[in-house]
Amino acid sequence: MKEKFMKWSRPIGIVLAVVLAFILVYKGSNMLMDRIMEKNLEDIDWIRGNVSLDLDSTLGSNIYSVTREEHISIYNMKYQQVVGEYLDALLNDTDYTMEDPLIVFNPYGTNNFGANIYFDTEEEALVSYTISVEEDDISDFQRNLKNSGEDNYTTNHSYQLIGFVPGYLNHVRLEAKNRDGDVIATKEFTVDLSDTSVASEVILEKEDGESDAELSNGLYTILGNDSDEQDYVFMYDNDGIIRYEIPIIGYRAHAILFRDDKMYFSISQTRIVEINSLGEVSRIYRTGEYQLHHDYTFDEDGNLLVLANNTNKDTEEDCIIKIDLDSGDVSEVIDFEDMFQSYVDTCTLDTTSTRDEGEDGLDWLHLNSIEYVDGDVFLSSRETSSILKVADIETDPKLVYILSDPKIWEDTEFSEYVYEKQGDFKIHAGQHSVRYSEGEEDGVYYLTFFDNNYGRANSQPDFDFSEIGITNDNAFQGDESYYYVYRVNENDRTFELVDSFDVIYSGIVSSVQTMDNDNIIVDSGTAGTFAEYDSDHQMIQRFTTKMNKYMVYRVLKYDFNDFWFYEA
Repeated sequence: MKEKFMKWSRPIGIVLAVVLAFILVYKGSNMLMDRIMEKNLEDIDWIRGNVSLDLDSTLGSNIYSVTREEHISIYNMKYQQVVGEYLDALLNDTDYTMEDPLIVFNPYGTNNFGANIYFDTEEEALVSYTISVEEDDISDFQRNLKNSGEDNYTTNHSYQLIGFVPGYLNHVRLEAKNRDGDVIATKEFTVDLSDTSVASEVILEKEDGESDAELSNGLYTILGNDSDEQDYVFMYDNDGIIRYEIPIIGYRAHAILFRDDKMYFSISQTRIVEINSLGEVSRIYRTGEYQLHHDYTFDEDGNLLVLANNTNKDTEEDCIIKIDLDSGDVSEVIDFEDMFQSYVDTCTLDTTSTRDEGEDGLDWLHLNSIEYVDGDVFLSSRETSSILKVADIETDPKLVYILSDPKIWEDTEFSEYVYEKQGDFKIHAGQHSVRYSEGEEDGVYYLTFFDNNYGRANSQPDFDFSEIGITNDNAFQGDESYYYVYRVNENDRTFELVDSFDVIYSGIVSSVQTMDNDNIIVDSGTAGTFAEYDSDHQMIQRFTTKMNKYMVYRVLKYDFNDFWFYEA
């Protein structure tokens, strides 16, 4: 028996040794290849040799497109530099006219189905364009294009055309008018996107409401779906037709901000990009030892204030950092653990959640929105079902008040900060997207937000939300949520509900937005649906998505006037 074992053990051992050696060599070679690739991605000459800008007959006549080695990310600044060099070479080589322009499909990689166009006109002109497809259910996309000339009239024209529809042959017509309103030039061409895929739905499921009010102008912008893979920012028109798709590295974008002809949004947990109207990534800001989450805004000096995790701490989602847009420097503005230490000491780390909460530490506050007004900030804390105001946030932060049910802060040193509720209404719980608007006198103003009506705090598992009238403790199944408007009076330390209406339930993600025409955009994120309501709270239309992992994090509507477009 021993001899038989010895007979077979020797060849088995040899095979195992060979397999182990193969694995070690394979892993070693992969590590070596990774190091070589990392080095290549920092080498501008290597990138020049692996990126090309050529005519692409599959897209149409005289249309260029970029080809790049698959490991080169569009968020590599050397890639952006190389594409800029290639474009400059083409622009310097030929004098382009509107009748014979330079057309480049998605050169910078930030619009998966868009095209840049470059040309000159002899007279100063305003340019408009129309994109149409041969499909009755898809209406034309028509806009006036913004340029850098005075009153939007110029002889030098460079634009990013958005609004193309993937899966279709797109017909484009450009028209240039002089200051007298006369058409001085036109151009028609076709972009063939019939074989172009998209990461979401081309046409969303739509439900018409009872209101026939006019829709607000703009594109519904879906800002993240918590995908574990590469994520995207999607933009849909008023008919639910996709018109723009931005690939991001992961996690999600939370909002789009605009400043000095640039657009800003997050592309991962550690990066925010600056993009110009041509789609070029002009700068990438990194958050250092912090991870961003949920929201960001500008302060009065144009710096970014960002909700963040300090990765060196045992708590999460309880800091605000500042990013200087000029230097890129990151500094901590406030760590709320310091301000609320006695309360934090009463909280419990959740180890039962099947989702991501608590993965980076004790999630005792869970800030999910920030609004900056004259040096102060208004914050939404989902975990404590509280709205906070903090004054002098960048100089000497002070807690001004808490809007919540007093039972949440009962028997804590912070109970004295809770304002008195005026009137008989259900208190908010698990709220999101708190936004400020001015009131009729000093110290009086309005806060608009999505009341999720979600009663659960993982860090305070013994708190019974039914005692404050909240019975929904399931993030994905529950009764209705609400659009809420509070009138806050700091003079007498009160708040009251002055406007509300029922919306589809969403326990943990959501947004509300009031448009210039007083229409209201509401995203019920866990239901994968968003809607537009008129000023009387009657629904105009609702869209339902299917591409979400388990939520549509936030939907905001932007008109992109003074960025891509000009409203005559």
